[in-house]
Amino acid sequence: MGTSDVRAVLLDIEGTTSSLAFVKDQLFPFARRRIADFVRDHAAELRDIIDDIRRIEGDPRLEGAQISAVLLRWMDEDRKITPLKTLQGIIWKEGFDSGELRSHIYDDALQALRRWHGQGLRLYIYSSGSVAAQKLLFAHTERGDLTPLLSGYFDTTTGPKLEAASYRAISAAVALPAAQILFLSDHAGEIEAASAAGLKAVLVNRESAPAADTVASFDAIDLGLAPHPQRPATPAGYTPLRPESVPAYLARQEAIAARLGGAPAQWRTREVGDGNLNLVFVVKGPEGSVVVKQALPYVRLVGESWPLPLSRAHFEALALAEQARWAPQYVPALYHSDPIMALTVMEFLGAHVVLRKGLIGGIRYAQVGRHLGEFLARTLYFTSDLHLGAAMKKQRLAGYLGNTATCRISEDLIFDEPYFAAPLNRHTRPQLDAAVAALRRDAPLKLAAQEMKWRFLNCPEALIHGDLHTGSVMVSALDTRVIDPEFAFFGPMGFDVGAILGNLLMAYLSQPGHEKQPGERVPYGTYLLAQTQLLWDTFQQSFSTLWRERSAAQPGGELYQPRLEVDAPELRALAIGARLASIWEDALGFAGCKIIRRIAGLAHVEDFEAIGDGDRRADCERNALQLARALLVERQRYADMEALLEAVRQLA
Repeated sequence: MGTSDVRAVLLDIEGTTSSLAFVKDQLFPFARRRIADFVRDHAAELRDIIDDIRRIEGDPRLEGAQISAVLLRWMDEDRKITPLKTLQGIIWKEGFDSGELRSHIYDDALQALRRWHGQGLRLYIYSSGSVAAQKLLFAHTERGDLTPLLSGYFDTTTGPKLEAASYRAISAAVALPAAQILFLSDHAGEIEAASAAGLKAVLVNRESAPAADTVASFDAIDLGLAPHPQRPATPAGYTPLRPESVPAYLARQEAIAARLGGAPAQWRTREVGDGNLNLVFVVKGPEGSVVVKQALPYVRLVGESWPLPLSRAHFEALALAEQARWAPQYVPALYHSDPIMALTVMEFLGAHVVLRKGLIGGIRYAQVGRHLGEFLARTLYFTSDLHLGAAMKKQRLAGYLGNTATCRISEDLIFDEPYFAAPLNRHTRPQLDAAVAALRRDAPLKLAAQEMKWRFLNCPEALIHGDLHTGSVMVSALDTRVIDPEFAFFGPMGFDVGAILGNLLMAYLSQPGHEKQPGERVPYGTYLLAQTQLLWDTFQQSFSTLWRERSAAQPGGELYQPRLEVDAPELRALAIGARLASIWEDALGFAGCKIIRRIAGLAHVEDFEAIGDGDRRADCERNALQLARALLVERQRYADMEALLEAVRQLA
């Protein structure tokens, strides 16, 4: 079926992008089983929702079990009522966060979303489920996190899905003529309402043969855009794994099979990859568990329109082994690597969670700043010219020269694309339209970003992780592990330091958006800044100690050898101070670039994205953009961490 002049696609969920059976057989029963206990245990937090239920029922005396009974009755009646949908979304979030739930998406829908996004179309969701629930569904699919593909969400707060006025409101909200929006749904009444509002509307009927203005699959929809490129080439022997094929592969690896214990039929596999690039599986056996990470020949976030070499898995294994030499307590153990299958098998960190999710949840990790500072100091010092001889440094550096594709992703997404209207960019619309337009006109800011790109391209100071953000860190109460070094190469030390600092500052600036009551997250914000300070203090101290412990008997690398201090004993202290000052200056600039790319570029962060209210989210993001510009253009304002944190406090 062909369409023309389409600039945005608006999608229903149930029966359109996702199976009705998933909602009926998994989501609804999950909420039903928990709803009574949840209302009882969280009555104070649900006060506004409970007041809405009383208002709708016309009975202000409803309490506890009566409220639960109403909600269960509404579920039986399939009522599309905002307080019910909101509460279901809250309960489902617990299930998605724990891994108990993974949402279904049709293969043809997945490929179309990636294809359309890659071709520059804006993609929106309109469902009777709450916006929060929609985000959960697309963030936790069987095929990974798809939210970066989506430009926005609409629910029943916009209006009923069977009324044309709702679709006119959506057209106004996305600032496009109705005729340039394609709406896809499996509900004929919704199609009729959207058509009445002037949208192009196509009925999706997956159960029977398509009729006029009906499709059975997204593959039948032709938007008249550039053709989809051919599937990227892969080497002989490479096959993407699926949960059902992982046990057979691992059974052939004797050491892994022994670690899991039992027979392959006893192993349980689930796909947990929420990242932008790879497949990730957790495999549990009677005796132990492992993680299997496999590269795909394209950027998973976008699809086959963005090919990516499988060799990045080799560089990840190489970097994990190198990091384990110098900071073994801060990385997962590497058990196996397979260059043909482009995969690694690693330690399963079952007691850990992704740091970003923990920070959003307001969890305190007392040692995370110290651990990350120590990791940075040791991995950067021992892979630099301060420790390695010139020949060894050049040999190590050469081993990573082929990792150009991931470096190119950083070069484009961090330093270039946020600063012009790149097709895959997105931001909170319309709230940040003016701020993003101003960013693109800001020549001093662009100059500063390009100077940081110069440093990124031309300063092979040490082996850097290359993608060190709070989503690349796993934490438990007293343990911290850095994962996913597939972007590793020899670059400026300040890049890794700035990347993690920028992410911690975004976490802090997002806190007001996560408050249910004004000021309730202020103490947690204080904790975040304390950990940021601890990270830098630990890095400085550990890096300095490693340098000071060099001796004439073990002079280490080529730079500042102890023989130079014989007649100038003050040299070492001066050199340490100068190097740390250089790293600090670089870290500020790279932190600024990292913040901007997460707000005005392609891949965003859940710290902001989890804020359901667009106005509140935009306020937080606007403060972050203000800080980022200062970090790039006015770095001299921040002589030390104390000055930086004081400026950050003024923004929140």
